[in-house]
Amino acid sequence: MTPVLERCLQIWPVSQVRWRWLLGGAVLLAMLMLAGCESVRYYGQAALGQSSLLWHSRPLAVMMDDPDVPALTRERLALVDNIRRFAGESLLLPADHSYRRYTKIDRDFVLWNVFAAPEFSIEPKVFCFPVIGCLGYRGYFARKNALVFAEKLRAKGFETYVGPVAAYSTLGWFADPVLSSVLAFADTDLAGLIFHELAHEHLYIEDDTTFNESFATFVEREGTRRWLLASGREADIPAYLEARGRLDAVIGLVLDFRRRLDALYGKKMPIEQMRAHKAVLLEELQVAYQELVRQDLAGGWDAWFDQPLNNAQLATIGAYFKWVPAFAQLFEQTGRDFKNFYQAAERVGTLPAADRHALMAKKISSSE
Repeated sequence: MTPVLERCLQIWPVSQVRWRWLLGGAVLLAMLMLAGCESVRYYGQAALGQSSLLWHSRPLAVMMDDPDVPALTRERLALVDNIRRFAGESLLLPADHSYRRYTKIDRDFVLWNVFAAPEFSIEPKVFCFPVIGCLGYRGYFARKNALVFAEKLRAKGFETYVGPVAAYSTLGWFADPVLSSVLAFADTDLAGLIFHELAHEHLYIEDDTTFNESFATFVEREGTRRWLLASGREADIPAYLEARGRLDAVIGLVLDFRRRLDALYGKKMPIEQMRAHKAVLLEELQVAYQELVRQDLAGGWDAWFDQPLNNAQLATIGAYFKWVPAFAQLFEQTGRDFKNFYQAAERVGTLPAADRHALMAKKISSSE
């Protein structure tokens, strides 16, 4: 057996090889053959970036028993293993493959996502991919490449935002490793991230970024609360809920201004007049955030608000939080039981997009 083949079998045990991996490879090959040069470059960097993460990964079990690994790293990896087990046993998430390996990366973030939106629309531009469908963003393993792509979109008239990503999910196509970029997270943030990404493996609706991210965000939040309880850390729950409340204050503020911008964009008026009204609203959003900070009702978002705001940047909030209240309502209606909740969410996911969104909006209205 060659060293390369032996290494591959360490990363991908034969028992874990799935036909969809082979199908995914075939789809990628066909796509590269048919795509233009820019698409070839994009998918090439994605394939190389993902392969590098897997190739350089090591089993958590080996890392935790290795005396040459710093004690703090071993301690954090043990916590990751505890969180993963809880995700499978208590939250009924698919936890048999992902987060059982560790990859050290030489940067703070693994990806940079590019968001784009028209000047007078709150709806993000969608980017479509084989297998996973369409997303409201496009990811790059190198920040410089993300910035170049964002500049090309701006040249076409789009507003853009480039946001860093500490971790992501391959939706079960690969066994995702835990990355060094997240080990320094607070315990609750680390748990929430793992629950969020595993939730994507459990339920993913093609072409509906907002549904998918809102579902994962709800699972992340309820899962983290339950994990603290199960870990005997009830005393940490008030601080966790307070931090979540401060986050929700910012999210609620941004979503409110997105609705106001949406109403503005629906009006008929000269472009220069609409542009002026938009600038006023974005300035009011900045001022409103500073007022929340002054009242100590929010914080930690200064860097996000310190840059000129635009539709693309605001779209990042809508994707992750818009339907969270609807999923909370669904969770209550299913007896706060994750098995029943997942089944109900899956049924909602099978609805046509328009019906799905109407149902989610109705749930939010009934909970207010």
